[in-house]
Amino acid sequence: MVHFGHYMLASQIPGWEEYYIGYKSLKKRIKHYSGRVRASGVTDDERHEIVKAFSELLDSQVEKIVLFLIERQGLLAERLQRLRERREVASREYYEADESGLCEPPCSPVIVPWQMMDEYRKIGYDLLQLLHFVELNATGLRKILKKFDKRVGFRLGHQYISSRSNHPYSQLQQVFRQVGLGAMVATISRNLAELRHESLESASTSSAVSLFRNSSLPKRIVEQEPVIQSIVETMHRLTQEVSIQTFVANELLLPAPNGGISGMLRKQEVHDFMSIQLNLMNTFLYMVNYYIVVPSSDDYAQLLHAPATMCGFIIGSMPLSALVSSLVYSWWSNFSYTAPLIISTLILITGNLMYALALYFNSIWLLLLGRFLCGMGGARAINRRYISDHVPMKQLTSASAAFVSASALGMAVGPALAGALSNLNFEIHGAPVNFVTAPGWVMCLAWVVYLLLIILFFKEPERPAPSGPISRQASENNLEGIHDSAPSPTLNQPLLSTLSGNLPSSLAAGLPKYQQSDEEEGEMDDSDYGDDRAVETVGELLKELTMPIKILLWIYFMLKFASELLISESSILTTYYFNWSTYQVSIFLSLLGLTVLPISAVVGNCISNIYEDRVVILWTQITTGVGVLAILCYSPFFHYTTYQYVAAAVVIFVSTNVLEGVNMSLLSKAMSPRLSRGVFNCGLLSTEAGTLARALADGMITVVGRLGMENIVNYTMLPTFLIVAFTTTYTWVGYYSLY
Repeated sequence: MVHFGHYMLASQIPGWEEYYIGYKSLKKRIKHYSGRVRASGVTDDERHEIVKAFSELLDSQVEKIVLFLIERQGLLAERLQRLRERREVASREYYEADESGLCEPPCSPVIVPWQMMDEYRKIGYDLLQLLHFVELNATGLRKILKKFDKRVGFRLGHQYISSRSNHPYSQLQQVFRQVGLGAMVATISRNLAELRHESLESASTSSAVSLFRNSSLPKRIVEQEPVIQSIVETMHRLTQEVSIQTFVANELLLPAPNGGISGMLRKQEVHDFMSIQLNLMNTFLYMVNYYIVVPSSDDYAQLLHAPATMCGFIIGSMPLSALVSSLVYSWWSNFSYTAPLIISTLILITGNLMYALALYFNSIWLLLLGRFLCGMGGARAINRRYISDHVPMKQLTSASAAFVSASALGMAVGPALAGALSNLNFEIHGAPVNFVTAPGWVMCLAWVVYLLLIILFFKEPERPAPSGPISRQASENNLEGIHDSAPSPTLNQPLLSTLSGNLPSSLAAGLPKYQQSDEEEGEMDDSDYGDDRAVETVGELLKELTMPIKILLWIYFMLKFASELLISESSILTTYYFNWSTYQVSIFLSLLGLTVLPISAVVGNCISNIYEDRVVILWTQITTGVGVLAILCYSPFFHYTTYQYVAAAVVIFVSTNVLEGVNMSLLSKAMSPRLSRGVFNCGLLSTEAGTLARALADGMITVVGRLGMENIVNYTMLPTFLIVAFTTTYTWVGYYSLY
């Protein structure tokens, strides 16, 4: 395990040591405050004093970093200015000679382009050094604020960053928003492109390329110049905000990309495009398979001489069996992907065939068994694990967002497809194909095609053999040639010289005495969460489930319970109260499903960049409760209308989807690194919580349905409101732990 204090010492650029954030001294101050708080407790005045004193200390550290940064920027800008003047003089002399007739073609400017390119590259590498300086300090600042919140117990982190970032003369913006450095990157890239005799996009030869517009750097110059590529990637890490893609991708709870050497080596560019697409296709088809039966399941139950409320068991048997299969597939994916995908697809083919033939054999049990097998074939745990472990780092966010989007699309396509099949009515060798059996036949055929695609095109990824600490040579070889033309020896050093968790003896011996003493004092717990190994036992898992994670997992259970109940009972409720047909129910559910991605776009691009996640979580729970109260039937006092039902359903569905996105985003930040990998990961926990919620909600429909259709909406939604109210109270109790 790598301690950040060691990493920071090993990564500092020689000669710049005094300008880095005083991480060790700040840790000592936090230790002092922590001991003071635990020993006797503090009053409000003392708490204010501690927060004020530590904030002023951080302000001083940020000022030191920023002033040095501005000084180095000035030196780099001066070098760029001198180069620009040399190019202008050379070009002017060339054209004057050309006009006087003294220059006969072929004739070129005095300055050799490749020599000039080398000089621009040297400035680029110095700029890259400066960016690593900024990135290391930004990481140190975030970690020290998180450590203060965790050890001292005061929630300073978000308050400090937001107050300093929003100030009109913010120094912190210089650390997190590098506009000045971006201008220099544009200058270097433009001149390198011109010197390569390549033109940029229209009018780009007369204006620098901005990293902060919608347009990006020219693809060829980024690919051909490793230094530009490295700078762009570093700038992206420093300036990244929440976007629709990153927001949606958070639902998978994958580990965040690591900017260090270990992160650079984690995933290489070798990947199989078709395998990734088949992985996405699997989750899309599974979600279609799940929701395609919702509009017609009550009618199918009645045709098999069962009550319409049996639709709860029909729909819920699928997530019930998925509770077990998710664990099995998560373990199986440690060894293989192809084998479990083939087996799961065969199970899905069998399950859908049983579902389609249940009417022919007039057996409700065959119907339920078919849906149970469909749940056993659910391979979402495999899909998630494949993305986590075998998608290249550069594509990880986009692949994760595509996975979640495929799920949302399947949720909308399923009911729509059921509506399109509602008019079918023919037989295949005596087996009926109509509006209730057609979903089974269609999905059976779809999974047969998918099985053939898996066999023909899916490639089992290579699993890297366990390795020890990364050597310096290996680290350098994977920097894609960046060090080949680096002007400074410091750039040839790996950003992390050791992964063992301890400083090399040679480095420790060269440290000042006060820093050596820090290492010997036992202040070794420098990570936010301690050991970064994957959780391997249930006991270890329970230790990692902190209060914020418990709250967020319970919220996930609640929102899935409410949304599943709304969707699953929509068919029987609308048929009973409004006499809707299967086609009308299908259109209604499809339109609800289509709102998922626009909602994610609004929340990801706007709301999450303005409000704290915990604020959005609390308010969306309240609006969910309002929607649940609004959907209740208040007859005989008020007539139950279509407008009331549709409006309340939209409020519940939109609220739970906003809540899901923000909740998963916060969970991805709150979970420890140990819960982002291995079998017992937070993704599996949230999947299990959501699947259990679905199964219980669907089961409650069937159980409550025995009391009569006239009471079903109240008898299902009143317990839902109690769950929402309890969740809101639980969230309020632990509100200040959600950060």
